[in-house]
Amino acid sequence: MEPPSLASFDPVYCADSLEFCPYNAKQRFLIGTYQLLKTGNASDQAAADDNQELTSADAQRVGRIYVCDFAEGDSGPGIVERQRIETSAIFDIKWSYNRVNGRELVGAACADGKVHVYAADDSSEGSYLSLLGASDSESSMCCSLDWSNKLAESSSPEIVASQSDGTLRILKLGDSCVETVREWHAHDAEAWISAFDYWSTSSVYSGGDDMRFKGWDSRMDGSSPAFSSRRHQAGVCSIQSNFHRQFMVATGSYDETVMIWDTRNMRAPTAEFNVGGGVWRLKWHPEEPTQLLVGAMYGGFHVLDVAVDGLGLLERAPLPEAGYAVAMERQVSFMKHESIAYGADWCQASDDPEAGWLVGTCSFYDHLVHLWRRPTKSI
Repeated sequence: MEPPSLASFDPVYCADSLEFCPYNAKQRFLIGTYQLLKTGNASDQAAADDNQELTSADAQRVGRIYVCDFAEGDSGPGIVERQRIETSAIFDIKWSYNRVNGRELVGAACADGKVHVYAADDSSEGSYLSLLGASDSESSMCCSLDWSNKLAESSSPEIVASQSDGTLRILKLGDSCVETVREWHAHDAEAWISAFDYWSTSSVYSGGDDMRFKGWDSRMDGSSPAFSSRRHQAGVCSIQSNFHRQFMVATGSYDETVMIWDTRNMRAPTAEFNVGGGVWRLKWHPEEPTQLLVGAMYGGFHVLDVAVDGLGLLERAPLPEAGYAVAMERQVSFMKHESIAYGADWCQASDDPEAGWLVGTCSFYDHLVHLWRRPTKSI
C-alpha cells in the first residue's frame, strides 16, 4: 500500500532539490528550482516556459529557493511558503550539518557556476535566508555540493563542489566570500555528484557522466584518484556516505542501480539493487542506519532497507571486518509524482513516531512537491 500525500505545493518552476532544516527539530524545508526562460520576450521572463529543451543561446537559466513549513491547521496539514529568493538555476541545495560559529548555513549549487551560501535568521520570518557570500564565477555549471561537518562541528568546514566540465573544487568560507582552496579535473564529462566521506573528510567521492565513480585524497593535487570504478553502466549521479556505519557508501546511477560499497575494498560493491529508474538522489535516514531514501527519476521515490549481517537495525557501528553479507529490499514506494523524481529528504526529527517518518519529495516538469510519511512498519 502506497502512503498518501499529506500536502502538496507548486513552486511554479521545475523542482529538483528539497532539504529539511537540521536544526531545532523543525519541519521547515527548502525547495530548489531550475527553469529555462526564453530570452527577448518580457512576458516569458515572468512565467516558466514548458519547453525545457531550449539551448542556452535561446534561454536563460533561472531558479528560486523557497522556504516552506509543514503546518497542521484546522483544515488539515499543509505547506506554508515563508520566503522565496530569486537565483540562478539550482542543481543542489544542502544545509551545513552543524552550525558554523553559531550560524545556520545552507549552500546552493547553481547554473552560474557558483556555490551560493546563505545564513538563516529565525528572528526575521520574512527574510529567513540572506546571502552570505558566493564562490568565484566559473565557465561551467555547478552541479552538486556537500559539507564536511556531518560528524564533527567545525569553525571552518570545507565544501566540495562538482562542475559540469568535470572539475571538483574544495571551498572554504571567508569573511564575506566562498574561497576556492583546491580544484582539479576529475571526470571527462559532467561531474554530477561530489560527496565527503564523513568519517574521514580528507576523502572525497565523485561521480560523472563518464560512468566513473572515483575516490580522491583532497590533500593531494588531484593528478590521480585513490580509486576509479566503472562498475556502474551509465553516468554516476548520486553518492552518500553512511554517517551511522563507518566504511559504508551508497552510489546511484542512470543505470537504475543502487550500489553499496565497503570503502576498505573498492574492487566491487557488497550489494546491488535495481530501483527501476535513474538514481538521482540518495539520503540515509537521520536516525535509522538501514533506511535509504532514493529519488529514481522516471521510477518514482523509494525507501530501501539495507541490512548488514551481524548488525542490529538501529545499531550504529562500523561494518564488520569481513565475511558479512548486505541484503537490500524495497520497503515502500511513493509514485504520486507525474514527472522526473529528483529531490528527496527525510525530516531531520520525528514529529509523530506512530504516524511514521515525514518525507519530502519533488519532481521536475510537473513542478510538484509532496510531503508523505514512511510508515513505522513495512506496508
